[in-house]
Amino acid sequence: MGGRDSPGRTSSLRCGRSTWQIPPSHAGRPMPGRAPGEAPERRPPIRCLTVFLGSKKRMTNSMNSTPTKGPKEPASRNPLLVLEGATVHHGVGGTRGFVVAPIRHLHTQVGPPTTGPSILIAHDLTPADTAALDLNEITAFCTSTGGPTSHAVQVAYSLGIPTVVAAGDGVLTIPEGEMCALDGDTGTLYAGLAGSDLHAAIAYQDRALAQARARSADGTAAGTTPVTLTGTIMRVSQAAELHAAGARGIGLLATELLFLDQEQNITDEEQHYQAYRAIARAVGDAPVTLRTLDIGGDKDMPGLNLPREDNPFLGVRGVRLSLRRPDLFLPQLRAAYRAARDDGALLRLMFPMVTTIEEFIQAAQMAREVQTELAAPDLPLGVMVEVPACALAVDRFVEHVDFLSLGMNDLTQYLTATSRTNPALACDIDPLHVAVTRTVHSVATTGATKGVAVSACGGPAGDPVSAVVLASLGVTALTVAVPHLPDVRDALCRADEASLSTIRDHALETGGSRHMRDLVTTLLDL
Repeated sequence: MGGRDSPGRTSSLRCGRSTWQIPPSHAGRPMPGRAPGEAPERRPPIRCLTVFLGSKKRMTNSMNSTPTKGPKEPASRNPLLVLEGATVHHGVGGTRGFVVAPIRHLHTQVGPPTTGPSILIAHDLTPADTAALDLNEITAFCTSTGGPTSHAVQVAYSLGIPTVVAAGDGVLTIPEGEMCALDGDTGTLYAGLAGSDLHAAIAYQDRALAQARARSADGTAAGTTPVTLTGTIMRVSQAAELHAAGARGIGLLATELLFLDQEQNITDEEQHYQAYRAIARAVGDAPVTLRTLDIGGDKDMPGLNLPREDNPFLGVRGVRLSLRRPDLFLPQLRAAYRAARDDGALLRLMFPMVTTIEEFIQAAQMAREVQTELAAPDLPLGVMVEVPACALAVDRFVEHVDFLSLGMNDLTQYLTATSRTNPALACDIDPLHVAVTRTVHSVATTGATKGVAVSACGGPAGDPVSAVVLASLGVTALTVAVPHLPDVRDALCRADEASLSTIRDHALETGGSRHMRDLVTTLLDL
């Protein structure tokens, strides 16, 4: 890269064992902050907003690690932060962000109780536990077990809570009230902060917050993105924040999360109706995609008295349960069509965990019968592509559906046979595995041939690097939690057609989070 190439030619960039072809628009252009010909410095971005981190290069398998004192902390974890006296607990980043606060234990009290904003420590958390957190009291959490794409982490992602999971049992012995720093970007908990270490951690947090506010203030003025950005929310109160964050409506409303710890209301049509109306009114004239109930897996609802299953992620969940339990399915169908009829709400219905075209046709038939009965307007009907069988047979689905949405967390789990909740596999989950990227590209391409929009949701859609990769593979929209939209928008605005072409080629040929993260951060100077 020492000299400027002639127009139309590509240059190559060597990093480790990989050689990247740099498109003409980038060839010969010095990277910002670097002299021409200077080797690129690999700098982890300082991010405060909570975003899923899929980069394996920043993950250490906590099952084989023990707490260490400051200088033994691997430099690759966060070279911009050195805390000499801290005890370091290595875990896996679930959602990004950096928080300095005292520790509060969920179950075991190791010292006097802590009050005020705290970092919660627990063996594990359920989605219901996470949804019930008071955000004025809990600013982050760290668990000794769990996985980075569990539904508890996804709830935290929607709420903007930084998380570290699979950090080992050592975190359970940290004294109550001890000052700690949680780094969701690197999956690290620094315990026992005092003196200069505490001052350094607070200064780092302040810089990250200032940068996050600056990115958020840029908002939609940051430029155009190659895909539409929609939002996902956890609470009705978040709906009003969408427009200010630059989102075009709600790309996924996980309706079951509205009823965590309120299972007694999940069959109440009026409860669904009021919730959907309130959200649609807050969003205004933008569409809201209601994902019908996705109960099962690690989202248990004891009040429903569902039978226990040996393998719940492969069991009766999503549309399988809805078709077997019309008492759960019909109330929310009726509520959605009533909201569309009474308020003109721009709703769409999306069915999760669909495996066969017959399941979609049966669910769609039930929806249309409700529509006819209520004399309601037509609602677009779509499918979450998260089961490999659906992805491989997507050419059949595009003949019937109005839209498709790639559920990246479950799709990755099923394609790579890697559990979302097993801490021993927390470092092995790779949403940019070449099998995943090729599947995404195939679904997006098939949808495009029939004019069917294909969006993507889940953790990877909210990670700036993964979002750029998904955009390069042909998805038309990304569904991102509100707190993470500024980072994703910033990354997408840096991408042009040439860089997206290069990223797509590497994603389909090599893939892998480590390789793709190095490539994208270098190309786009993230």
